[in-house]
Amino acid sequence: MKAKHLLLVAALLFGGCNSGINLMKDRAYFKSFTYTGNDPCFEESRLQEGEIFNPVLQGAYSDASVCRKGGDYYMITSTYTFFPGLAVLHSKDLVNWEQVSYALPTERQCLNTSLKSIQGIFPSTIRYNKHDDYFYITGTFVGGGGHFIIKTKDPAGEWSDPEWIFGIGGVHPSLFIDDDGTAYLLNQGTPDRVPDYPDFKVIWMQRFNLQTMKTEGERKIILAGGDIPEKKPAWLEAPHLFKIDGYYYLTASEGGSLGNGFASCVYRSSEVFGPYTRYENNPILTQRRLTAGREDAVICTGHTDFVDTPEGDWYSFFQGVRPYSPNGDYNYGRETFMLPVIFDEGWPYIIRNGDNISLKLKAPKGGSYVKDSAAFSPHIPHGNFTYKERFLKEELPLQWFYLRTPVSPDMEKRGSLDEGIVIPLEINNIRSIRHTSFIAMRQMHNVFSSEVEMHFLPGSVEQFAGLALFGGDSYGYQFGVSLRDDLPTLILQRSVKQGETVAKEELEVKKLDSGFAGRIILRVERRDDGFVFKYRYSEEAEYEILKDKVSVEYLSERKTGEFYGTVIGMYASKEEGSEI
Repeated sequence: MKAKHLLLVAALLFGGCNSGINLMKDRAYFKSFTYTGNDPCFEESRLQEGEIFNPVLQGAYSDASVCRKGGDYYMITSTYTFFPGLAVLHSKDLVNWEQVSYALPTERQCLNTSLKSIQGIFPSTIRYNKHDDYFYITGTFVGGGGHFIIKTKDPAGEWSDPEWIFGIGGVHPSLFIDDDGTAYLLNQGTPDRVPDYPDFKVIWMQRFNLQTMKTEGERKIILAGGDIPEKKPAWLEAPHLFKIDGYYYLTASEGGSLGNGFASCVYRSSEVFGPYTRYENNPILTQRRLTAGREDAVICTGHTDFVDTPEGDWYSFFQGVRPYSPNGDYNYGRETFMLPVIFDEGWPYIIRNGDNISLKLKAPKGGSYVKDSAAFSPHIPHGNFTYKERFLKEELPLQWFYLRTPVSPDMEKRGSLDEGIVIPLEINNIRSIRHTSFIAMRQMHNVFSSEVEMHFLPGSVEQFAGLALFGGDSYGYQFGVSLRDDLPTLILQRSVKQGETVAKEELEVKKLDSGFAGRIILRVERRDDGFVFKYRYSEEAEYEILKDKVSVEYLSERKTGEFYGTVIGMYASKEEGSEI
């Protein structure tokens, strides 16, 4: 049975006719949420028979790690400061992926009420151990307990509570299980001496006891600096170890995951602790020689993981982004791409340095798109699509998540209505780096629109509810209703960093019609000249523009420096404070 994603906010039925209004004190009612993506690169006419789109997962399904048991593939992706932690996905063909659980779905496993958006659950690794029939995840809770390991017999079910791994630093712990069942733990870290240069990192490895969940034996550095240390590669990271035809293959990335200098390289040894020899044609994956301004560009590629099929073919899953400007701007995060692994005289590689990654590829054997009745029902949608969520079920759909762990008792109460969702006005606002009433999903396209139907009447100038785009603690837009001069007022504001704090700047303010009774439809669209924020009072009415030509680049990860992409959702607060 799939693990339930607990709905911590009240799911309520909107009773009565469509024109009715459902208002509650200190709460905002959202009847529906709609998202539409329409990127030209995802037009179905571009695909030939047997082809699929690349990326295989759009939006911030980042830092993918994959393993296989029989004919079942399982993937995990990073969640950083969002809750629940670590999305778990399943596929039968490497093409169609369904999210089946979260590995860290409870407050006990993933308590995060005040971590920054660049903290939380970092890139992790999933592996299947045929010797004990367990799946294992190793990861790092940055700002929390540090390195951890969890396990389960059923990835779609419950995972164990984290066992904390002490005595190692850095990030990206990765488990390798040898043919005889001996386990080893790799991680990125700093050397046990003065670093050779700034951002010099190494890959450590040590035996790991899966019974005691502790490291044992001597820790050794198996790779230092990166591919060519004389060139001073920065930020060596994301190690994975594989054994193929008697050789141990070590993959690792370097160059920094947010820049187009990012690359993955491979090394080989006949002994598990090395010495490891570099592949003369490294890197095995990069786009560093290609410009961000080319047509259908993919940049920032790296952080690769390998998985084999029952037929013996190998595939690589890795991060990449599709920029919308020659400067390399992108808002929706690092996406998950897939390419076959090619072997060159015993050396695996993905693509030659200088070759372009295409936005489509031939599907793996037996793979083709499944036509679901609706987006996320149950598979994560591909290409262009429209998704409408009316929140009809008791549980929050798995593609939705919270900004940090919600702790308000009000967020545990259920009501009597069976359509829509009620969000209590939290004591914190979205800029406070605290638990917040914000429920979101990933932006999955460059060209998109999103809208919510909201029923809400503010009771004070501090109360605010509406649609929010969150690009990080210091970067975001909030579009909603508050009170000004004792009148309901529509406000577009953005988060603005001021020294060590984050304030808000009101970009546009408009008093709502005198007869406003609480119902409003809020919409944001991405156009060539920026975002446009619109509203209307009913589905029959025409949209009115509050403000257009609003900066898209303000949420670009090139500006924000965030690891996760923009997310879009419903927001409510009773502590909005004053503007700047």
